[in-house]
Amino acid sequence: MARASLEVKKSIVEKLVTLFQNYSIFAIGNLHGMKAKHIQSIRKNFRGLFEVYVAKNTLIKKALEKIPKFNEHIEEISKYLTGQNILIFSNTNPFSLYLLLEKNKIPSEASPGDIATEDIIVPAGNTGLQPGPILSKFSAAKIPTKIQEGSVWIVKDTIVAKKGDVISADLADILKKLGLKPIMVGLKLKMAFDGTVIPGEVLAIDLEKYKSEIKTAVEYAINLAFNIAYPTKEVLPLLISKAYMEAKAIATISALPIPDILKDSILIAIMQGKRLFEEINKKHPEILGEK
Repeated sequence: MARASLEVKKSIVEKLVTLFQNYSIFAIGNLHGMKAKHIQSIRKNFRGLFEVYVAKNTLIKKALEKIPKFNEHIEEISKYLTGQNILIFSNTNPFSLYLLLEKNKIPSEASPGDIATEDIIVPAGNTGLQPGPILSKFSAAKIPTKIQEGSVWIVKDTIVAKKGDVISADLADILKKLGLKPIMVGLKLKMAFDGTVIPGEVLAIDLEKYKSEIKTAVEYAINLAFNIAYPTKEVLPLLISKAYMEAKAIATISALPIPDILKDSILIAIMQGKRLFEEINKKHPEILGEK
């Protein structure tokens, strides 16, 4: 029996060594709260993008010790090998992998003790439930109800838990009976390795913040390039437009006989002549005589 157990462990370590060698990156995810059906869904939904494998921490460490490239990192990686873990093997950029997992969480039924990942709202309408003991649970959850056509109706949309609230047993029962799956379940990465150890908090980049910062940087760069007349493809149209406007202004004031600006030059000459007439008429009306 003991020999059989050793053979199983040896087989797992060999499998892990193969996975570590076949993929350019790996990540350690927290398995807490994940059920077998969640792992199956992840395997199915992301087949071809990455591979997941569950093993004991001691066996993971043994596999790492067999691969020279991890020698100088084992101590740092081992800090994340606590609790229940799942390994994700991929050739994807670790930051892209993190975002992919965050965007593809799986809706799941709430269990007692779960933490609400978002505000949980039960919608108004016919629940299809028969009146009975469930009414007291609705009442305890402050969900307004009425009896109509022999079934329980929820009178209005009601928030039954705020984001971060702990789900009680009664509320979990109500949500299950209503067929709601309000908890978003997904793999939470503790770290990733792509040659160096990247902690989970570093992987959790704020994409919108980075987009905003890049947009601001681009605006500053274009503004600087425009002011120093640096001819990039983004700035050239603006510089040409500015040069055209300035050249046109000079040509207009100089009354250059260019067809495109001749009309403006004549208008300016008329206005200047009119102002000159008014000025002379004001100071020396005798020169110009009566109007």
